[in-house]
Amino acid sequence: MEKTNILIVDDLRNMSLTLGGILEDEGYNVVIVADGYQAIAAVSKSHFDIIFMDIKMPGIDGVQTFTEVKKIDPRAVVLMMTAYSVEDLVKQAVSEGAYT
Repeated sequence: MEKTNILIVDDLRNMSLTLGGILEDEGYNVVIVADGYQAIAAVSKSHFDIIFMDIKMPGIDGVQTFTEVKKIDPRAVVLMMTAYSVEDLVKQAVSEGAYT
């Protein structure tokens, strides 16, 4: 049986490493990237079963990245996450089809 492939997109390295470590310990294949541009590149090369994406990142934010990812892989399952109060971005992401 193939392992589930998970992409973590977050500019906070400690958060990515913590979440990634937990998921790897549970047997998942995990790829960690630090920004939206790297996420788009990763999705262009590989299919991910689940994508955990930070909403608030420098450069291209999570919502913009989500939109580009869905163009590349319309089946992508993206779970948006944030440590900040960004209600407008959350609403925008949900309207685009993201899970929160």
